[in-house]
Amino acid sequence: MRGYFSTREYVLAALLAGALLVTASVIIPLTLPLRIPGLANAANAPLASFFLVIGLARLRKPGSLLLILGLYALTCLLIHPVIFSFILTGALVAEGVSWLLFRGFATPRAQVAGVLLYEMTSFPAAMLFSLWLLPARALKPAWYVFLAAEAAIVVTTLAGCLAGLKVARELAQAGKLNLEGS
Repeated sequence: MRGYFSTREYVLAALLAGALLVTASVIIPLTLPLRIPGLANAANAPLASFFLVIGLARLRKPGSLLLILGLYALTCLLIHPVIFSFILTGALVAEGVSWLLFRGFATPRAQVAGVLLYEMTSFPAAMLFSLWLLPARALKPAWYVFLAAEAAIVVTTLAGCLAGLKVARELAQAGKLNLEGS
């Protein structure tokens, strides 16, 4: 009997979750002292979306985004429950909407849309979970600051997605990444 994901796909998802953790561990601590809403998300989005798009280009199945981000969220649970909560919330929303619209991640459009939905929903989720679980430390930005942060997240995410798609195509041409699925 064959599982939904192969062992190689689980290993790839775990490696991508590790890459997300390493990049966030380097970038986010540099932005937090500034206390600008959304700066950490916008600064981390290019590298995170780069790795996520490459992973989705390879995995392509429904549930792929949730697999990668679920592993990442479980690792981040060791850091703080708020981080786990907003990563998992963003992953569930993005996976659900992507499944309804595209039934998987077979096309570059679906891959970019899934990553963009994740990045866009994780910021408001982070704000809500921070307000709920850490009310003394939570930021309450004005609506225009929130919109500016979301716009910055969209721009940086799209930049990372485009770079990820280009690298995925190059890796496929070099025979190092199978973009046809299993």
